[in-house]
Amino acid sequence: MIKRRDFIKQSTMGVGVVSNLSLGKMHVSAFEPALANVQNDNILVVIQQFGGNDGMNTITPYEWESYYTLYRPKLHIPKNVVEPISKDLGMAMHPNLKRGPKNGMLGLFNAGKLAVMHGLGYHNPNYSHFRSTDIWLSGVVPNNDTEPLKSGWLGRYFDRVRPSERTDSPFCLQIGQNPSLMFLGETGEKSIVLEDAEQLYSQAKSVESNKINIGGSAYFMSEFDYVNKVGQEVNEYSKVIKKAFDSGKNIEKYADQPLANQLKLVARLINGGLKSKVYFVEHHGYDTHSNQGVLDGIHSRLLAELSEAISAFQSDIEQLGHASKVVGITTSEFGRRPYENGSLGTDHGTANVGFAFGEAVKGEIFGFHFAFLQFRDFQNLWFKTDFRSIYYEIMVSWFDQTPEYAQNVLGSKFAYIEEKGFLKSTKKDITLPPPPDVPKVNMDLNNPDNPLSPLNITEQDKFTLYPNPVQGNSAFLNMRLYFQGSVRIVQTYVNGQEMGVIHEKTYQAGLHNVYLELKGGPGLYLLRIKVGKRNHFVRCLKI
Repeated sequence: MIKRRDFIKQSTMGVGVVSNLSLGKMHVSAFEPALANVQNDNILVVIQQFGGNDGMNTITPYEWESYYTLYRPKLHIPKNVVEPISKDLGMAMHPNLKRGPKNGMLGLFNAGKLAVMHGLGYHNPNYSHFRSTDIWLSGVVPNNDTEPLKSGWLGRYFDRVRPSERTDSPFCLQIGQNPSLMFLGETGEKSIVLEDAEQLYSQAKSVESNKINIGGSAYFMSEFDYVNKVGQEVNEYSKVIKKAFDSGKNIEKYADQPLANQLKLVARLINGGLKSKVYFVEHHGYDTHSNQGVLDGIHSRLLAELSEAISAFQSDIEQLGHASKVVGITTSEFGRRPYENGSLGTDHGTANVGFAFGEAVKGEIFGFHFAFLQFRDFQNLWFKTDFRSIYYEIMVSWFDQTPEYAQNVLGSKFAYIEEKGFLKSTKKDITLPPPPDVPKVNMDLNNPDNPLSPLNITEQDKFTLYPNPVQGNSAFLNMRLYFQGSVRIVQTYVNGQEMGVIHEKTYQAGLHNVYLELKGGPGLYLLRIKVGKRNHFVRCLKI
């Protein structure tokens, strides 16, 4: 018989019979409530910065000359406007991070309620938004790019709890539209997705009242029963959420922006008595390949929104009396490269900075600025802390689970950040593995100690065209490159007149065999080969 989840995904019958019911503006996951015996009342709020946040301009290495002259000559944040947070470490906050109540995130740091965590990442990084996002949400670093990621770390977390009765509130609540892999467990979804509590309540009544009745016995009877069960549970949870929304309130004033409005709803639901353990909100727009801007640019605006939202939320839950049980973290699928690109933007990178906020976090800086990490290749940095260390610590120190329980969820134990952790309740554990080892060799092209740097290479790149003479238009170019670079091959007449680009691609250092489709009829031509800033020429005779 077809599997239940496969049926739900494939069917188009009934009232939105899909894995994610969509009714008007209300979206709810097909929620299989695993039953939980939650050991404490602590709450986690996750803010996902979609697109890849530029950590270097978020927390700037403001006293490092290379930041201004080498890495970000056009996109640096001016030294005279940043907000220093450590003179010894040479770190400063972007000026927009003081936006919001009580001086925003800067005020939270100064009050000991914001942790700045440098160098978060993972081995063998993936530079695709979708794949790397799934890696962060799943809590699994795959062996290769084709390995499927079938569940999320919080989904597996709630899979493994063994309850005696169903909880009154959904385990997890996502504010937004699209269900997150983070909450998909091996036994089903562990979250409800909503945009508006009022709409959720009214629309869920429609889900419950439109039960599918096919009568008698049928091949898909159990699957239809499952769909009806989903509708009933959506209806039940919508009542709980609606009750919490009506009972709750906000005290702090929030900016009228998407992220702030999401956190405003979270604070109100917490205040109204909703017992969900995890809340997930989204902040979009961080993919700044071009026109990233400086103080008046896209990235600066996003940081202002982030600071205004987080600081208003923290102030709100403090005034509402819930601050002792709420911790928040920020995540982003990757950072941006240290070097700005030619489009006044930054490209997909690796290691990044993350934040944790709340009364229960250690308000300090963890690690030296990640920009001082070694380059893993010519463009990207090594990481210092595996991002799963943050998840592991949350499960053990914040959710009060055993190390073995957290290990089962993530597949391994992980060293706490800086081997001490970012939560005040974290206790030293000598059984944890050591932190990741950062290689000593810096592969930055401009590092004089890099043996593969163009500054240290005396050999010239070598190119051999074969066959030569060429019959027809097909030929191969054997290239020996001594450092990574963008290779652009232009075919010209012998007088230098260009015929067109016949190949363009970026290559790593090493040997490469490239197929070329040549232009023109019989005669003598030149191939002008540009590798980075170096120019080479190869003669070509077509017969």
